[in-house]
Amino acid sequence: MLIKVDSRGRLYIPKKIRGKLGNEVYLVEMDDGIVIIPKPRDPVKELEEIGKSLPDKSIEELRKEITEQAMEEIE
Repeated sequence: MLIKVDSRGRLYIPKKIRGKLGNEVYLVEMDDGIVIIPKPRDPVKELEEIGKSLPDKSIEELRKEITEQAMEEIE
């Protein structure tokens, strides 16, 4: 969907999408653009749901895997 930015930098987001966003959003700057993410109504519950999808590993194991993967990408 293409939307316009006015001279003051404001975006017009169509009503049907605004209804899904709520009153607060996060703007996440990526290398190739910007992502708009609705702020969860209950952030703790949202984190609990994310946690359920994590593999059954300790924080230390996850940290080690992430570090190893990052090092591979650097090389």
